[in-house]
Amino acid sequence: MRSHLEILKGAILACVVLVGICRPGTAQEWWQFGGQGGVSPADVADFSLMLDDAAASHALQPFELDPRENILPQLGPWQRWRFPTDPQFRPGHPRFWTDINHNVLYQATESFLFVDGDPTTYIERRDLAGIFYTIDMGTQVPVERFVFFPPEGVSPESDEPFRPNYILKSYSLTAAKAETGIMQEEIERGFVWRGDGPCCPLAIPLGYEERNADVMTEIAFPTQYLRFFRLIAIPDGFTLYGDPIVTRSAFAEMEIYGRGFAPQATYESQVIDLGREVNFGQVRLAVSKWRKDGEQLLPSDGPTRAQVEIRTGRDDTPTAYFGFDDLGAHVEVTKRQWDRLIPLETRGATIAVGFRGPVAEDLQNWSFWSLPLEGSGQHPRLPWGQYFQLRVQLETDELWEFARLDSLQIEIAPLLADRVVGEIVLAAEPHPQGGQVRVPAGAKTPFIYDLGVEFASADRIGCDAVRISAPAEATFRYLEMGDPLSAVEPDSLLREASGFVVFLPRPLHPSGDQRLRIGLEAVLYGEAGEFGGEVFNRHEPSLLQRVEGGDVSAELGSNQLLVVASAASTGGVLGDVEAGNGAFTPQGDGVNDLLSIQYTLFRVRESSQVQVGLYALDGRPVWQAPPSVQGAGRHAVHWDGRDAAGQLVRPGLYLARVEVETDQGRAVRLQPVAVIY
Repeated sequence: MRSHLEILKGAILACVVLVGICRPGTAQEWWQFGGQGGVSPADVADFSLMLDDAAASHALQPFELDPRENILPQLGPWQRWRFPTDPQFRPGHPRFWTDINHNVLYQATESFLFVDGDPTTYIERRDLAGIFYTIDMGTQVPVERFVFFPPEGVSPESDEPFRPNYILKSYSLTAAKAETGIMQEEIERGFVWRGDGPCCPLAIPLGYEERNADVMTEIAFPTQYLRFFRLIAIPDGFTLYGDPIVTRSAFAEMEIYGRGFAPQATYESQVIDLGREVNFGQVRLAVSKWRKDGEQLLPSDGPTRAQVEIRTGRDDTPTAYFGFDDLGAHVEVTKRQWDRLIPLETRGATIAVGFRGPVAEDLQNWSFWSLPLEGSGQHPRLPWGQYFQLRVQLETDELWEFARLDSLQIEIAPLLADRVVGEIVLAAEPHPQGGQVRVPAGAKTPFIYDLGVEFASADRIGCDAVRISAPAEATFRYLEMGDPLSAVEPDSLLREASGFVVFLPRPLHPSGDQRLRIGLEAVLYGEAGEFGGEVFNRHEPSLLQRVEGGDVSAELGSNQLLVVASAASTGGVLGDVEAGNGAFTPQGDGVNDLLSIQYTLFRVRESSQVQVGLYALDGRPVWQAPPSVQGAGRHAVHWDGRDAAGQLVRPGLYLARVEVETDQGRAVRLQPVAVIY
């Protein structure tokens, strides 16, 4: 959790930008990032990769590589290990690891001495087998040279001069553009060098030398986009038992040089505090495109682009930290408290007060990142919040062309209501079994959609329009309002590609109606779908407030907006998926700690490939079971509530997904899973 000073700074920055740009006579305002009068990107930066926030005043553009400057000291924060244990690690952080992800190098900050830009620091290694060093720059970079060299002076271990005695005599340098497949040979070899050739080269060979005598070893190659480098030290001697070893090596630095602009540059802001709860409207982007021609910077129409993602929150951190109470259950703590607890590598399997628990995204108080926005006037369709973060990505397909984000504006306004809640059921089944709405796939089906608004104060302005976004085409049937509900005619209707907008005959307001019911018909073609909703006022249609799934009334029993296709409606080979009985509580107390995901394969003549996994509601994979080959019959897979990184997931609604490839084709089934603590 951020300090009070950081929160105050964010609030001040937000207020400075908002003052003076409120539209007269309306509640709308524009929060501005970059440009004249906007918040400086440098002032609220949290993480950036190949991004320059100083080349152009109050703007963001990719960093230009100088072929004379080593790239590595300009990157950061560096992470140890192939699989970092630091909870602050995120994709894009550069990594450095050696051998198989463990050895004595990794103590204190020693592992970064290779890439710190200081040739007076070094690491010496002797009589080791299967040495390789891997550098992950975090993103692809246009590079053309790799350099390494031993330190100056004398080894304190052998009393021999580092130069020339510690020159790496035999080596292989390979590279890769992407992480896919990078572990394949390491896995095949069992993470042990077997003596039948250099271990674990990457896909792109850059250099190989068996009789190197250069103090400053430089490997030059045509400029190309690369992300991973692996330097393999080829054995040059043997132990008394005849095992191949590298007799001695020492590195002061490994250096990488390139030129031009990286194909992708990333910027992520700190959490920004607006000082009050707001709805988020449309976004305006000012983007310019440029081409570097020698020393000149010229306007361009080249293949460059800028995109912005936003996420919103209701507290001041999107990360949740956990410790343990005296019963071994998880208890949320602040970041400062978590830092003081005993770390994972020390506590091992211990679960008790005083030890660190998991770190996870706070999906209860924070939204997912929005879809990428690439043009002005787009709406991110985000939940309301007091806090938000920005992520900017600048992309190019050409070495000397780039896009610059000159400024960004976000439309904001006070909440229409303190909460807008919706739930949907089949018209023929208002209380579905287990609260799960199962729909006949491909058939036009009647639904009931209830919506309620909650007002904690009389200053909320309410709304007079409701948008329903169905998984596919939907038809409006009727409208009821009031308490008790009674039939009314809409003011008007607007049909949309996958739903409709109902303009109400009277507003939902603190002093008026606060509940309505919509009858509709819709078709579900996929395995699952959400009936999203938004409310707004017709004179300010860009200021939307999203409908949250929840309990509107005792008359309906789903308490959600999600529906899934029933297996019987498709006549397939995969039956309905069952995922536990009620809520799943993986908190380590020995009760309901494993979720049993059960399913049946029908009419399968040959063994079939089955993949079971858990997904967030936005489609992000959370966990995958190892693929398996199965035949007809009843099957079960168990999940312990942890994601792919071994961290417990946040409380919330997830989807258990079972996919099977059979001789009769492919089938997929989904089942909602509620995780609570």
